[in-house]
Amino acid sequence: MLSIRSFHCLQVNFYDSLEAATAENDLDGLVISTPTFTHESVIRHAGVHQTSVFTEKPVDETADKIEALFEYAHGAGIDLCCGFQRRFDPSYVAATAAVQEGQVGTPIMASLFFADHPSPPKDFLLNGGNIFMDLAAHDVDYITHTLQDEVVSVYASGTSSDKDLTAADVQDNATMMMNFQQGAVVTLFMSRSATYGYDQRCEIFGPRGLVSVGNIHANTAVISNANGIRHSRWQYSFPERFAAAFALEMDAWADVLEKGWTWPVTAAQCVRVQRIVDAARLSAAQGSVVTVEAYNESRLD
Repeated sequence: MLSIRSFHCLQVNFYDSLEAATAENDLDGLVISTPTFTHESVIRHAGVHQTSVFTEKPVDETADKIEALFEYAHGAGIDLCCGFQRRFDPSYVAATAAVQEGQVGTPIMASLFFADHPSPPKDFLLNGGNIFMDLAAHDVDYITHTLQDEVVSVYASGTSSDKDLTAADVQDNATMMMNFQQGAVVTLFMSRSATYGYDQRCEIFGPRGLVSVGNIHANTAVISNANGIRHSRWQYSFPERFAAAFALEMDAWADVLEKGWTWPVTAAQCVRVQRIVDAARLSAAQGSVVTVEAYNESRLD
């Protein structure tokens, strides 16, 4: 009821089905906020009604499905815009600019850290909450975009901290190492549970220096006394940490709809991220390095 009241406060009509909403309104765009397995039906419905679509990653559950949906959207004449919020976060954007301007030189190594808070319900993890698909994709997109380079191989390993997860072969902690074409080595640490708040960090090291993105405290109060120096925990979760990024995403999408601007995340990049994530999943299952095949971007031009 809270969400329904919120819609009415915003003077937005509430519908119990997508079909009802599109039947009564001439919509410019749809924002998908439903589970990944529902995305295809929504996108195809939007295509029939000539309505552009925005969704946070992933567009779908496999690289082939993602490619097929972008091809469908292109044929239907609609924009299909996939969001990776780090591309819009002011701190991550500034770090990308520093790297691409050459301020640290050609990157040699990078370290990425993603610890979730709060921990997702066990039922979610047991029913499709794959750590590489859910968590790694964000940083894989960010680092490939920032380095402007291709991943050539991946080694990944995961562990389960709960007996039910172990029995279901679901990892809630994982590491991943990516080797890039131009020589950079990137490591990614992931965990489903950080007790101290939402922990997102990034360090990119080069011969001229280091650029890093840190965490944001829940508030800026600092208490200093004989017992030590204390401050608040990190922000609670992703809605707080990436609030500005989500707002900027919507601003950018509005520009696509109103001004015909080009969405900054390409179809080929979305497919490539999924292929890298799939390679990580395979590596973790096999316990060996997996080569990432080069992707022919011209197929989605």
